[in-house]
Amino acid sequence: MVYLLSSCDENGSINHETKKPHMIEFCNSTKGGVDTFDQMCSVMCCSRKTNRWPLCVFYAMINISCINSYIIYCHNTSVLGQKVMSRRDFMKKPHMQLAEPWLKIRLEVRSMPTHVKLKIKKSLGMSTDEGQNEGQPSSTNNLVRDLNP
Repeated sequence: MVYLLSSCDENGSINHETKKPHMIEFCNSTKGGVDTFDQMCSVMCCSRKTNRWPLCVFYAMINISCINSYIIYCHNTSVLGQKVMSRRDFMKKPHMQLAEPWLKIRLEVRSMPTHVKLKIKKSLGMSTDEGQNEGQPSSTNNLVRDLNP
């Protein structure tokens, strides 16, 4: 892209202090948003290791949409004079909303181990019904007690 931009510069003027073409200096001065975006993606990213390129594109689209929606949220919230939530908390909301229907379906599977069902219930904010587990071994009762706040 730099080659394309620099080849479009008709007069080819060069800054004598830095010994760089003005087109390259302009490009460097305006790419701060890209660097910030790349940093935000590297700090908090939903990508997973995969060799399938469509999945890589999908993960990139999720990252881009998360960052763009957070930027819009921050702007709108600050205009209203409200407190802005952290990016991590902001990203947890849509992720949980996407996972919730699947978790509810998994909760209905009869062969699902009890400890997994308890973790799903906890993540959905449902009660874990400790009274049903009294006849089970004490390790399960400890798990139920540990999961309840």
